[in-house]
Amino acid sequence: MEIAISRKYRNRLIASHAREDIEREVSQVLCPHRMEVVDRGPLKAELYGVMLHQAALLELHYGSETRIDAGDLGDHYLFRTTLTGRCALESGSERVALGAGSLSVSSPARVSRIVTDRECRNLLLRIDRQALEVKLAELLQDSVRQPLVFDLSMNDTHTGTTLFLSTLRYLCNLCDQFDEPSRERIFGRDLTQWLMTMLLSQLPHSYSTALSKGAATPLPAHVRRARDYIDAHLDEPLLMDALAREAGVSTRTLQNGFNQFLNTSPGGYIRERRLEAVHRALQDEPERSVTDIFVAHGVHSFGHFAKAYARRFGCLPSATAKRRVHS
Repeated sequence: MEIAISRKYRNRLIASHAREDIEREVSQVLCPHRMEVVDRGPLKAELYGVMLHQAALLELHYGSETRIDAGDLGDHYLFRTTLTGRCALESGSERVALGAGSLSVSSPARVSRIVTDRECRNLLLRIDRQALEVKLAELLQDSVRQPLVFDLSMNDTHTGTTLFLSTLRYLCNLCDQFDEPSRERIFGRDLTQWLMTMLLSQLPHSYSTALSKGAATPLPAHVRRARDYIDAHLDEPLLMDALAREAGVSTRTLQNGFNQFLNTSPGGYIRERRLEAVHRALQDEPERSVTDIFVAHGVHSFGHFAKAYARRFGCLPSATAKRRVHS
């Protein structure tokens, strides 16, 4: 396929030939994994990358038949198109064979394994899990309570595949046309927001049916006032009586409004927003203790919150903090 990251970017693996070195370098930009190489001798692997806001565009070629046990991606999604060669992707109980022009997605809620042949070259778009879930919640106008899982693969006739390949070609062209200062402006938050909207609206996933129903009914003023107040005061105690006064309605009216228009209770909304805020802080502020982050976001029942966090993100808060420190 006539698509690739500009060779103006250096090959990150140019000095790495041993399996262990390549495994370590790739782990830093994708995810921790175990790699087995079928062919003997030094590898001539290639890894090119362009950093985006809360995302990255990566091109990877091992130059040998490999078997990769990626485990759980944890903090991001990988959208992958195979440019040349073939590979096989296994996720949960599903297994698909992929050739040139195919599109596959590795979701963090599933353990992934991949086998590549010697000619396999993949172009990958890595998107931050938290950012994508926040965008999904924005599109749904509702909290994301269950894992967002994309279909493992789409064939080359799927409209989402065609659009995704066109998008990657566009991004690669941008990489080639602009110098580094210009790229920092072009590849900013707005571009990533557009990418996430495109992926969520065009590729099949566990929330596609909910999104296809269209935008939710506009929020009544009292629900919007209470929601906005919660978002701005997560670090403070948030009691129902105070929220109702802020919204200008009775507690019963406020509870009914949240249940009808946000499909959750005020308490449930507060919990979800605190979970999201704490998760983001644990990722972005590794120098702070978990306790400090909890208190700064209005969390005082540490045990109950840690259990809710583990259900939401698949690991304890301390594990997120450690993963950030060692990444």
